[in-house]
Amino acid sequence: MQRARILDQQIAVFGESGSGKTVLLSSFYGATQEAAFRKRNLFDVVAEDIGQGTRLHRNYLGMRDSATPPSPTHFAATSYSFSLKLRQHRKEQSVDALRLTWHDYPGEWFEQSVSGPEEARRRVETFRALLGSDVAFLLVDGQKLIDHAGEEERYLKSLLGNFRNGILSMRDGLLRDKGQLIQFPRIWVMALSKVDLL
Repeated sequence: MQRARILDQQIAVFGESGSGKTVLLSSFYGATQEAAFRKRNLFDVVAEDIGQGTRLHRNYLGMRDSATPPSPTHFAATSYSFSLKLRQHRKEQSVDALRLTWHDYPGEWFEQSVSGPEEARRRVETFRALLGSDVAFLLVDGQKLIDHAGEEERYLKSLLGNFRNGILSMRDGLLRDKGQLIQFPRIWVMALSKVDLL
């Protein structure tokens, strides 16, 4: 029997705590479980961890039906993997499935000091793993833009400054090979979250 050919795509999502990382992920996954999505598309999106899929779908339904945001995920660096599979296999297909892995980097690690050496080690290891992603998203919080109306650049400078300082604080742990970063996302996207508030 021939092994399945799976194409892996890694996505890293960065943003301050409360910026909407879990909302974005829950919205992506939850919408793919709706009958309207399945009717319009020729593929299924399946969570590889059933428990994670159940939580994300529950988050989505809470947001859709009662505007209830997901519970915060404090200091939790979590990865979510999904398989995208065509419902009907075609001989000319170059792959059998696409595995999309979504890495959520805790926003608190850009805003607060670590509590000790173990957390510092986990933070560097997590960030180094995320640098192996194909695409990176940096979320800009729409609510904070509203809060700084007329001075939006102040929030954006703070966001980018916190991100930069977070990287600089881990520099020695991240730079292994001759002091150079060898692998990092080739595509960086600044994404505006909570746009329904604007």
